[in-house]
Amino acid sequence: MLNRRHIRIKVLQLLYAFFHSESDDIMKLERELEKSFKKTHDLYIHLLLLLVNLRSLAEHKIEMGKNKLLPSREDLDPNTKFIDNQVLNLLSQNLFLLEKIESEPIYWDENPEIQSKLLRQIQDSDLYIDYMANSQSSFIDDRKFISALFAEFIAPNEDLHAYLQEKSIYWSDDFISVNLAVVKTLKSFKADSDEYTRMLPLFKSEDDKQYAFDLLKRTLANSSDYKKYVVETASNWEEDRISDMDQLIMQMAISELLNFETIPVKVTLNEYIEVSKDYSSQKSKVFINGVIDKLVIRFKKEGKLKKIGRGLVE
Repeated sequence: MLNRRHIRIKVLQLLYAFFHSESDDIMKLERELEKSFKKTHDLYIHLLLLLVNLRSLAEHKIEMGKNKLLPSREDLDPNTKFIDNQVLNLLSQNLFLLEKIESEPIYWDENPEIQSKLLRQIQDSDLYIDYMANSQSSFIDDRKFISALFAEFIAPNEDLHAYLQEKSIYWSDDFISVNLAVVKTLKSFKADSDEYTRMLPLFKSEDDKQYAFDLLKRTLANSSDYKKYVVETASNWEEDRISDMDQLIMQMAISELLNFETIPVKVTLNEYIEVSKDYSSQKSKVFINGVIDKLVIRFKKEGKLKKIGRGLVE
C-alpha cells in the first residue's frame, strides 16, 4: 500500500520534527516511525469500515421505517438493493475487518451524525437513485457502484478528512495514498471472494519496511557529513540561506545515493525533486536539483557511488 515516495515523506517529516525538538532519543524516533506506519494502515481500515457502517445505517433506517406507527407502502416493502450490495456484504463479513472492530477503537462510533449526513448525501444523489432504480443486478455492477460511491462521496470529503485529522496528526498526508488503496481493494473483490479475503498489507515487501528504517537511521547518523557536502556544493549560498527543509531533503537524497546500492541514481534524483515540489518552494526545487546533480558528479569521481544490478549509476 505504501510506496517509496510515501515512505520518504514520512521519514522526512519525522526527521524534520526530530531536528527541531530537544530530544536525542533515536529509539523513540524509530518507534514514532513505526507508529506513523501503523496509523496509515488504521486509516485504510477506517475508510473500509465506513462503508460497512453506511450499510448498517441504511439497514437500520429500513427497520425503523417498518416499525413506524403508520408505515407507508414503501416502508413495508423497501428497496434493499443497497444493503444487499454484494461488495458491501463481503466487507461486512470480512474476518480481518471484524477482528479490527473487536480489538481497536473505531472513531466512526463516536460520531454517528457524520455518517448520517453522508448517507443522506449519498441517497439523494443521482448515482444512488439510478443504481436503486435498476432492477438488474450483478456483482460487477455492485462493485462498480461502490467504487464510484467511494470516489465521489468519501475520498474527497473534507468533513471526513477534518474529523479524522482531529483523531490522528499522522493522517494529514495519508489520504491520497490510502484512498487509492481502498479503491484498489474494492476493485479486487470478485464474485467468488469470501470472508477470508485479505486486505492490502501496509508494505509491498519487507524490503520496503527495511528501507524506511535504514533511510531514517543512516540519514540521522551521517547528518553532519551530509550537511557539509551540501554547504561545500552550494558555496555561492550562505549556509543560513538554505532552509532547514531544503537541507534535510538534500541530506536524505545523499543518504540514498551513498547507502542504497539497488536504487538507481536517476530514481533518487527524480523522487527527491518530486518531494521538494510539495515541501519546498519553486526556487528551492531548482536549487535542490542543482546541488544534487553536482554531488552525483563528485561522488562518481570519488568512487563513492556503488550501484549494482538495476541500480547502475547511469
